[in-house]
Amino acid sequence: MAKKGGALTSEERRRKIISGAARAFAEKGYRATSVTDIVEAAGVARGTFYHYFQSKQAIFAHLVDSYFEQLSIVLENNSARLREAILSGQPPLYAWQQNTVDYLRFHKQNPQLTTIIYQEAMAADIAFSQKIEKQAAFARRKLASDLELVKERGLIIPCDTELVATFIAGSAVGLILTRILSDEEYDVERLAFELVKNQSRALATSQKSIERFLDAMEERLFGTSREERKATSGAETFSRMLGDRKREHGRKR
Repeated sequence: MAKKGGALTSEERRRKIISGAARAFAEKGYRATSVTDIVEAAGVARGTFYHYFQSKQAIFAHLVDSYFEQLSIVLENNSARLREAILSGQPPLYAWQQNTVDYLRFHKQNPQLTTIIYQEAMAADIAFSQKIEKQAAFARRKLASDLELVKERGLIIPCDTELVATFIAGSAVGLILTRILSDEEYDVERLAFELVKNQSRALATSQKSIERFLDAMEERLFGTSREERKATSGAETFSRMLGDRKREHGRKR
């Protein structure tokens, strides 16, 4: 809460500096960003910055820690949701879908922190890279532990769950880099479903059963039947073909 007369509290000034640093690092990169850039982005005096942080490295480390603290909450909630679904006999794919949505949405709602982690921190410093790898390894182990429970219930094929966890984490990172951080607007729930759909197909014990379940799941989530999706797909294909022909005709002229 701000003090009377418009003055900021100590905590508000600190948050303002952190927010300015996040913008500066995301826009200019770690190496190109200076303390001057940070104080200008935050709208505070240089001395104010040093009252809260010793250096550029210190506030960057704080941002990295903040990202993983927030992400760990998402991962803990995801793990609890999946385990509850499995232990209560519910279809785990719905929990898996929501977990993926929450994971992608966290990054979508925190674009500056996401940019800092995936595009800056890994190349910024060996210490930062090691910290990120340590946290990523923790996340993979947690996912592998959840997958073990799924495998024990006979819901997926026998597999190396640690390796599968690595593949799943890698595909999620790929979506974050190519879709979530892009300038285009994407439907997070649809992205999550496409990811879950392909992962579940690879791990399913019965392809026929998983296809039936995915069809029902897609209709429930998005309100479209298989026939409607086929019709839409066909119309989109025809539209693309027509567009290609028009472009080809224009080049010939």
